[in-house]
Amino acid sequence: MKSFAFVALSTLALVSQTTAQLIAYSAPISATQWTAGQPATISWTNSCNEIVGNTTFPVYLNQQVGLYQVQVPGIPELGYLDCKKPGKITVQVPATLPQGNAYSILVTNGGNQSYSALFTILSTIPGSTTSALPTTTLAPVTTTTTVAPITTTSATTTATATPTTKPNQAGSLKTGSQVAFVVVAAVASLLL
Repeated sequence: MKSFAFVALSTLALVSQTTAQLIAYSAPISATQWTAGQPATISWTNSCNEIVGNTTFPVYLNQQVGLYQVQVPGIPELGYLDCKKPGKITVQVPATLPQGNAYSILVTNGGNQSYSALFTILSTIPGSTTSALPTTTLAPVTTTTTVAPITTTSATTTATATPTTKPNQAGSLKTGSQVAFVVVAAVASLLL
């Protein structure tokens, strides 16, 4: 009986880990290079038969900024992906994209987010091969006040702005699956 409970709970943990990623991309992969202004292929190797209802989802272009993947500003969905069965779609890579090696594809279905591997977009528009959070530095403000002919007081204030971004949920999917596995293992050890 305890062995059955352990096997059942272990299977549940495994299923929760394998279903966290809605789409299993076969393109783009990390070695992929797209060219701005040219068509490109997105392909996947699995089906999403467990989804009831609509299986067609928008495909977005993201770019890694620091530790986060964010949708490329000003770029609407590249197209739509129907995951009823394995397949591929061809999308037009926007010509206005700067060159970079930290782009990814994102498909979402409610709370499920499926990111492709990071890949490169070649462009005649200069870009960056590394990603960093944008920074803003404000000039220092200096104030001088004279109280008496002999006493002078001065103060310097320097302000800096730090941007905030909302992290994507891809890490939480992995963490949630790992937590589920740990909980299952703990419950199973109690049953044994």
